[in-house]
Amino acid sequence: MNNIGTLYKFELKKILKNRLTIAMLIITLAVIIIEGLLPGLTTSREAGVAQKTLDGRVIDDELLNEMYPQLLGNGSEWNADNIKYMGVAGVEAGILSDDDAVLSDYGAAELYEIRDEAIVDYMHRDGLTEDEISWWQEQMAEQAPFTYVYNGGALTLAQGLAGVLMCIMLISALCLSTVFTLEHRQRTDQLILSCVNGRKETYLVKMLAGLTIVIGCSVATAVLLSAMVTGLYGMDGLNSAVQIEIPMSSYSLTMGQFIVRQMIVMITSSILFAAFSMAVSEILKNSLAVTGIMVGLFIFGQLEVIPPQYRLLSHLNAMLPSNQISIWSLSEYRLFNIGGHFFTGYVMSPVIYLAISVVLVIAGAVSYNRFQVTGR
Repeated sequence: MNNIGTLYKFELKKILKNRLTIAMLIITLAVIIIEGLLPGLTTSREAGVAQKTLDGRVIDDELLNEMYPQLLGNGSEWNADNIKYMGVAGVEAGILSDDDAVLSDYGAAELYEIRDEAIVDYMHRDGLTEDEISWWQEQMAEQAPFTYVYNGGALTLAQGLAGVLMCIMLISALCLSTVFTLEHRQRTDQLILSCVNGRKETYLVKMLAGLTIVIGCSVATAVLLSAMVTGLYGMDGLNSAVQIEIPMSSYSLTMGQFIVRQMIVMITSSILFAAFSMAVSEILKNSLAVTGIMVGLFIFGQLEVIPPQYRLLSHLNAMLPSNQISIWSLSEYRLFNIGGHFFTGYVMSPVIYLAISVVLVIAGAVSYNRFQVTGR
């Protein structure tokens, strides 16, 4: 047991002392700082304070009729007198798909009706069944009218977590893909056979060390970004409905509940990244190929190249970690039907990521054990 503990510490140190790992940790810290500071450069503190004065106001005819005379350029020009209505105008503009639509032409009841009809149209576009649409309509039944709450702090954190996930992926792709391939490249792999802790123990310890690194990075980055956003902007808007930012979302969630789901997706994604990087690099005996695959899939996930009518392919694309953690995942309507029960991507993605990780770890173990015997 002591030998395994010593080996585990050794593997951790080997990964952490790698110059590439150190460089990636520095880059990740820089990304966190940028994600935290950038919103402050684009939105003034005065604008946030002004918008908070509307917290708790229902977006109804009374608020809209109060806002319309103050709008300049149909809600595209803001000054000290009308800046407090920026968030409310954003909600209305998010519902109206026509960029040329005049905001003041619509009453609250008409806006919410337009929203409901548009969401159903999107669901038909995505190939949802009538049962799925009915399930969503039950979730949407009590969402409107929206209560406005300024969500600047919560939104900054939600957007920042999506950016940080890319760093976690790169740490896995660049720093963990050599954990096993280095043995083969340096021809030290056969030495494992003469060690007290043999192939199985060594494989599991290496895998555990890599998982520890990425899970630790995920938790540390989430805590650091949360602390930074709280210190700079406060954590306003955790109780804000997600529709204040994504009006076409069908989820009955607050921003705080969405952020919790983001963090679960982030941690389970990091496990998937680590398992994929280490296991596939062992199977292929090529760390560069694994890095290319992971970076390619991450980039592909950001591209809208699969039409929604190809439901299976587009749904698989939507389930990629880079898409699941994005705030735009709130407008994903496709569901999983298991035994007549419907589940959203936020429920299924962590389960799927962990299941794939287990399969990868087992496949990597089979490859590792076989190569130790037949490799040379």
